[in-house]
Amino acid sequence: MSDIFNLFQQTNCITVGSLDSKKLSFIKKNCPQALEKVKNHSIIMWKDRIEHLSKHAYDASKMPIDELVNLIPDIITNPDYIGYREKDSSLQFIKEFENNILVAIRADGKGKLAFRTMYTINRGQLSDYINKGRAWKFNIDKKEK
Repeated sequence: MSDIFNLFQQTNCITVGSLDSKKLSFIKKNCPQALEKVKNHSIIMWKDRIEHLSKHAYDASKMPIDELVNLIPDIITNPDYIGYREKDSSLQFIKEFENNILVAIRADGKGKLAFRTMYTINRGQLSDYINKGRAWKFNIDKKEK
């Protein structure tokens, strides 16, 4: 994947991932309400989201913002957990690191998925999400086609 900062030199909006058939099946099984508003499976990111991330101290690992932002496509493509936050109807893709990183996406009024934010969560928060039925281990064999 190209460096996201370089892509934003040319445009205000890029695609950072998509919901493939495995993720769609998984989400339908675990939280079907998460897909009620979704009409497009591509996930876009607007340039202003980088400014949003830069203004907030989300990354407890102190990773530089450019490295953190460049993780977004991989976290969406290869999450260890997928969650759903009912309060704002956001899907959450969580990748296990020293400090787990959560990427939140949401459908807009037209059903298009867009990156909203990302931040770190600790092991206790992840366990709480799992115990409360807000996140599920994405244990689909990634080698299957």
